[in-house]
Amino acid sequence: MYCKFGNYWYRVCEGETESIVQRPWHLIWKSRRLMDIVLAVASRLNWDYDAVHIERGEKARNGELWPNLATDTSPDTLISTLRDKIEDGRSLYVATNEPDTSFFDPLKDKYSTHFLDEYKDLWDENSEWNSKMTKLNNGNPIEFDGYTRISVDTEVFLRGKKQIETFNDLTNDCKDGINTYSTLAN
Repeated sequence: MYCKFGNYWYRVCEGETESIVQRPWHLIWKSRRLMDIVLAVASRLNWDYDAVHIERGEKARNGELWPNLATDTSPDTLISTLRDKIEDGRSLYVATNEPDTSFFDPLKDKYSTHFLDEYKDLWDENSEWNSKMTKLNNGNPIEFDGYTRISVDTEVFLRGKKQIETFNDLTNDCKDGINTYSTLAN
């Protein structure tokens, strides 16, 4: 039923209707093998961690649409913002699109920081995941690509005891860029 909507679904469920008509993301299941990776990461964190999603990348470089994002997600500002939200010394899982995780090194003074790349052994060429996926794909290896990374990162983030999000908690910029809140104000 949902696949018949095509792009129509997105046009109908944006703007004012977005909060009323929810997209069916909860119906899209992740594969069991991906969820095994998620559970392994959470287990290695002893299921006792807080999580922060830090959107940077292209959006942080585009000051015209997101004028505050680069500053609001800088390490010094993050430390200040997280001070009242997360206790010192806690394990902090950082879900981010920032390719250089050393950017967040200043957070290590207050938190035990963890990033998805620390768990590469769960999907590298010697992993059970890679072995099973290669077998399912007629002997051709499967890349742990951007979509897969985002799926795992999101699921690990959602299992944190506290979840701090970029556009709800760290910055006043709108997720879709400047002046995109206008339909909500009417």
